[in-house]
Amino acid sequence: MASVNAGPSEAQLEAGALNAIARNWWIVLFFGIISIVVGIFCVMQPEDAIAILAILFAIWLLVTGIFSIVRAFAHGLSGGMRALFIITGVLSLILGAIAFRAWAHNDNILLAAWILAIFIGVGFLFRGMSVLFAGIEGKGLPGRGWNIFAGIVIIIAGLMILTVPTSVVALAWIVGIWLIVIGVFEIVSSFIIKGAAK
Repeated sequence: MASVNAGPSEAQLEAGALNAIARNWWIVLFFGIISIVVGIFCVMQPEDAIAILAILFAIWLLVTGIFSIVRAFAHGLSGGMRALFIITGVLSLILGAIAFRAWAHNDNILLAAWILAIFIGVGFLFRGMSVLFAGIEGKGLPGRGWNIFAGIVIIIAGLMILTVPTSVVALAWIVGIWLIVIGVFEIVSSFIIKGAAK
């Protein structure tokens, strides 16, 4: 009796997904380093940082939006995770485009800072939910607990930025400190992911 080829097993699919993620560990490291550099600049030069921060954050939203959409088509993701990455990616692209427009057409620095705070807070919420659900869903993947913890921290950062009234300088400080924290999480996560590639 001829054996029927049932296709790759669940263990093989998980191993393939793990290897695919592990091969791209440097992307997480890159975002971590960028987050720390921008965060340090915001803390050291808060008044100069706010205008530059508006541009950098718009770029960050666009880049992470594209990255999320590309990641949605990786092998080994469930339908729910695939949908989450696509939704957060598209929303990040939309917010990034709106942030560019608000910065380019607004000469009121206080209003611009308020708009920027909303965009940053919402952007952090999207990123945090994406990382959190990736950690919850990624059973057997490297750094799962770390991703869950980092997702919660990023969500808290988003909520703080949205709910705590701030001046322009205070906004730059808060965003800078949180970017440094997020950058550290991303760098540690990148090496955990790299260590899983065997």
